[in-house]
Amino acid sequence: MTNNNFEQALSFDDVMLIPRLSKINTRSNVDLSTSIAGIKLKIPIIAANMSSVCEQQMAMTLGELGGLGIIHRMCDVKDQMSMVISASDKQLPDYSVGFSIGIGSDWCDRMDACKNHADIVCLDVAHAHHQRVLDLLKKYFEIYQNYPIIIGQVATINAVKDILNVIPEKYYSSIAFKTSIGGGSLCTTRIKTGFGIPTLQAVMNIRKEFPKISIIADGGIRESGDIVKSLALGANAVMLGNLLAGTEESPGGIIKGNDGKLLKIYRGSSSYGDKSLRGEEVKNIEGEEMLVSYKGSVIRVVNGLLDGIRSGFSYGGAINIKELQDNIEFIQITTAGIKESQPHGIFNL
Repeated sequence: MTNNNFEQALSFDDVMLIPRLSKINTRSNVDLSTSIAGIKLKIPIIAANMSSVCEQQMAMTLGELGGLGIIHRMCDVKDQMSMVISASDKQLPDYSVGFSIGIGSDWCDRMDACKNHADIVCLDVAHAHHQRVLDLLKKYFEIYQNYPIIIGQVATINAVKDILNVIPEKYYSSIAFKTSIGGGSLCTTRIKTGFGIPTLQAVMNIRKEFPKISIIADGGIRESGDIVKSLALGANAVMLGNLLAGTEESPGGIIKGNDGKLLKIYRGSSSYGDKSLRGEEVKNIEGEEMLVSYKGSVIRVVNGLLDGIRSGFSYGGAINIKELQDNIEFIQITTAGIKESQPHGIFNL
């Protein structure tokens, strides 16, 4: 055992941000623009590169809203390229499109097929602190140099250090790290393996050690308040899966349940269905799949989240992300505080 000193790790429900003097007259003036690996976004929301979350329609619509969609890789190279081309065939020239690669033998094929039609790539790995990832990144930066890349998943300072050690420093501005491990709503990694770090703690740890790199909080985000906490404590943006699943723009058809309720399929990464789509041998399952309620257009969902985020900034007296991060204070709350934070005293009419 290398370390028997247990350290406390904080998750979203464990933390509350302390309200500050606010001089914001209208929340609509809050500027949520950000930058990820040199890619500018008007809003800090990224659609997860999941087979049931982001294909061309999601990427286009979220791009038009000012965010970013990462088209998944759970298909062959030609199909992925077709989706990327469709998403980038746009009327608005100022939105960005992303796509995913893995560490399989086709990663270079996917890069060559998609890079000229997209703006950023996501290296989609469950555990990026791995020798195969380090070897791939050495080749990546030799070939593609400063093409923007999101590297994930990482959860520790050591993971980021080891990855940065194989990348020429001149390319650091074109890198973003996606954290954490096992925090997704359908992810079973922590249950099956016993490994993981809460998303918020991973963001705080990595931001403290690396103040200049881009960080994306990915996993465990359930409400707009979790997005505010992520941004306040160090993230440049958040990646959303569950919150965007079930929308009109997410892949898959609408299913009518026995009770007449409208539903759509939501698959976790490394779920049975996800691996089947990739044509992989179905083993080492670390994700679930489920039916979620149909939510209508993602425009309504995202605008609702943005209302909450801007409201959060007003409580922090911040007009932009930098002001929020520079001046924020937070406290850890007890189980009683968590309970008090939820709606209570409600009765059914």
